Amino acid sequence: MKSFQITEEQVVRIVAALTADELARRYGRYVETLTQSSWGADTPIGAGGAEVGPDQARASAARAAIFFGLPEESLTVGPEDRFGDWARQLTALVRRELVSFRFHPATHGGAADTRHAADDIWQDAAAVASLIQGRRRALSLIAPSSLLGLVSGILAPDLLRVEVLDARRLTPDELAEELRFGDAVIATPTLWRYLADTLPSVPNNVVGLSYGEALNADLANRLRGRGLGALRELYGSTETGVMAWRDSPPDPFVLFDHWRRDGSAVVRERPNGSELPMVPMDDFEWQSDRTFVLGKRRDGAVQIGGINVFPKKIGEIIAAHDDVSACTVRLSQRPNALDRLIAHIVLPSGRRATQDLAWSIDEWCRSRLQPPERPRIYTFEEASEDDPGAAA
Repeated sequence: MKSFQITEEQVVRIVAALTADELARRYGRYVETLTQSSWGADTPIGAGGAEVGPDQARASAARAAIFFGLPEESLTVGPEDRFGDWARQLTALVRRELVSFRFHPATHGGAADTRHAADDIWQDAAAVASLIQGRRRALSLIAPSSLLGLVSGILAPDLLRVEVLDARRLTPDELAEELRFGDAVIATPTLWRYLADTLPSVPNNVVGLSYGEALNADLANRLRGRGLGALRELYGSTETGVMAWRDSPPDPFVLFDHWRRDGSAVVRERPNGSELPMVPMDDFEWQSDRTFVLGKRRDGAVQIGGINVFPKKIGEIIAAHDDVSACTVRLSQRPNALDRLIAHIVLPSGRRATQDLAWSIDEWCRSRLQPPERPRIYTFEEASEDDPGAAA
């Protein structure tokens, strides 16, 4: 697996994305994609740049080291650091030894600590590279700090010696001007839906790669109508790695060659010759020994913009507001529209829905939930006096 080399420039992108994620998770500070994608090697981490405080900088540096399987104290952190300074330290350490990656996917109980052997990640990248073979460039609209983002947006193109452009900072018009014959575009279905509505045109022989949430046939057809040559979909998770792919919905997913079915579970045939049984995050309805269609998620998660969120947990957080008796949250999926969360709130007996109350609940959500977790629609139910569940 020596063909994979992570460059210092790529490490800058990874560290910047990890810093933004750490600020959101640990400190409740959300950095817009356009801003974080503009952070480069020369961007100061502190004043005049990312505006990261000393404690936040130490936490972000530890997160960056952990991502590459290193001890959290591996980076030297100083007040004048730029992202390039951290990237140079990490690149030197990684070139000496890189044996694992650690990711922190969201779960109902908080962020999980998930470790994968580096060789297993290289194996996934080689499989994904087979789907974009022959591409001249890759344009990624995905942060490279997740497992699938790293594999599809950095490692797989690296194996093919394909240039990768960070397209997160481009408007649809700018993306249309940048796209060329033979490119690959990497995005989630939420982003593909946005592009289907806004992208003026697509040159010939451009291939799309999608993952993170279900891709429906209507969206795939709309994109092909815009000129997209093919839209291939990956299936996998942070917990398992990349497992399968399909050319288009409603076709079944096909296991990559390094996976095989074992009853209701699946087994990874690892590069070192060992086998690793895995339980997928979704129920599978097997069509054959190597093909399946997806059933329900096992953990109750839904995807918003390719990010796992947990409606039950969100409902519990909203229900902790002093003026809320109960709350349920569901995912709204409409054809040709962005997926969104809808919160149904039951008020305590005698409490009325007012604009001030709505603002208070919205502020509660903004201070406790990351943007993908925040409901976009609220409905209110005023509990009756004799409702036994109406007590505050």
